[in-house]
Amino acid sequence: MSSTRDELRHVMLGSLFTPEVPLGSTRDILITCHVSATGKGKLHGSPECRTLRSAASVNQIDVPFGEAVARLCPSCRWPLPTNSFILPLGAAVSEVDSLAIWLDRESKDEEDLEAERDAAIALAAGEYPPRATESGDDEEEDDEAGRDEEWERYDRARNFRSRRHEHWRRLHSYLTRSNEAVSEYPFLAPWADGLQSRLATVLDEERRAFAALVQPIRLLEAAAVRILPEPKFSADPGFAGLGAEAEKTFRRAWYEWSRRAIWSWRLLEDQDFSVYTVVSDAFGRRRKGKPEAHAAFRRLTADWIRQAREEAGRPVSTPWQLVAVKAPALVRTHHSEPERDPLTLWEAAVIATYQVAFNRKAGTTALLVPHLVAEQLLACASDDMPVQRLVPDGSALPAEVLLDQWDHAGLNLS
Repeated sequence: MSSTRDELRHVMLGSLFTPEVPLGSTRDILITCHVSATGKGKLHGSPECRTLRSAASVNQIDVPFGEAVARLCPSCRWPLPTNSFILPLGAAVSEVDSLAIWLDRESKDEEDLEAERDAAIALAAGEYPPRATESGDDEEEDDEAGRDEEWERYDRARNFRSRRHEHWRRLHSYLTRSNEAVSEYPFLAPWADGLQSRLATVLDEERRAFAALVQPIRLLEAAAVRILPEPKFSADPGFAGLGAEAEKTFRRAWYEWSRRAIWSWRLLEDQDFSVYTVVSDAFGRRRKGKPEAHAAFRRLTADWIRQAREEAGRPVSTPWQLVAVKAPALVRTHHSEPERDPLTLWEAAVIATYQVAFNRKAGTTALLVPHLVAEQLLACASDDMPVQRLVPDGSALPAEVLLDQWDHAGLNLS
């Protein structure tokens, strides 16, 4: 039965397929083309193509796809049945070909590099400028100007890190999708290999630039928060203004603080605002007892931070572990929405910071991580992000070899 208009898709084959792209069995599929009466020149998907207007007459012919590719008009759309094997192959070719847009970009100039170095220095101290010390009236105006400059400096630093993080994840997703395309059509591998290899080099440069803006000690301390026992509520005089809501506020403050701390790359102290918000919400418009409650909760979070750092510094029998992980690609959404990242900030920062080997074709990474970080990664393993220790039997093989042998597809994570 012939396809109706609704069952056709109009595809710009000439801009998608080039003679270098392997076609597999699709090379024998006949496609309907339009050509000038001489039979020479480009093949067109429509007799209405502008380049055919000067032709005395136009002929319609059926040509094997493999023979037509070198002559396809880059501006025409070909009507193809929705079940045509050319369509899914075209989608796979597009996934690989899209890698080219990230290659051969201009390198950053010295001013940009200096700005990133300054960002790394700033973020090593925290997310925000250190709290100002008291000064005399004569110095107040100068201090205000200096504080504004410091805030701008830290804003720039955080923006640098966010952009590096997002770009690295985007490149990783492009490589992952191209791997999936080649897995679906193995005959594309020789053509795709060069592009994928070059993108892997750019990807590693982005990973290193992102990792330079992350502090490993904060990732370790975040993992230590996960193993802290849930604190027991005990009345504090500072809670008096909360009345019967004191214990509920205490539980909620711990939940919000620990959840944010565990999955963040930030300094633990920078999560205090989540506790401040919980306490403020509990008081609403009431003022009585509010300053005392905030002070009491500041003491609490300081104690939680102290406990986490004690855990992070505690010696263990296996201080470092070799772990394999397969990070997921960004999740595609509607055209008007940004792609969603399944990784938390902590997971992304850990993968970028502790990488010791990367299998480009499998999209898997070997990480040499502290014990607590390994435990948290293993705890958050899923079908979307498989994680496994690489040397349970004490193997002395290099990380690259162990990673190559890792059968992540065979893991049962249910």
